[in-house]
Amino acid sequence: MTQHSALGSDLGSASLGSALADVPEFLSAFERAIQLQAKAAAVGFDWPQISDIRRKIHEELLELEQGLDHQDAANIFEELGDVLFALTNLARRLEIDPAAALEATNQKFIRRFQHMEHAARGEGSDLASEPLTQQVIRYRQAWEADQCS
Repeated sequence: MTQHSALGSDLGSASLGSALADVPEFLSAFERAIQLQAKAAAVGFDWPQISDIRRKIHEELLELEQGLDHQDAANIFEELGDVLFALTNLARRLEIDPAAALEATNQKFIRRFQHMEHAARGEGSDLASEPLTQQVIRYRQAWEADQCS
């Protein structure tokens, strides 16, 4: 039996003896990424400074842009995952739950979008029939109202 077959066909997976072996697969993607990154950090594989993570995020965003420019769906998928992984690493280092941060943004978006809908109805309009330029104006007004509350 070769070493490759003994380890399994996917050498990239967390195999026996790996520092990553005990990270459960049933976790949410954010939770799993945080645990994978924490395990890697425990053996010294971690960016020393937040600025290093920020540079990595920038690098991954540039690679995503290249995929978008080339309309390469497989590359876009991979690079978007890399961006999310790097952002999750930043959240881990800042001790912010990325899922909680995203949910807070979801709630903020709902509040602002509903403000847009209410404003349109108040003017006798239907948001869905308005051009994007008017919708953007309404979103900016909702954003301003949100800042004041």
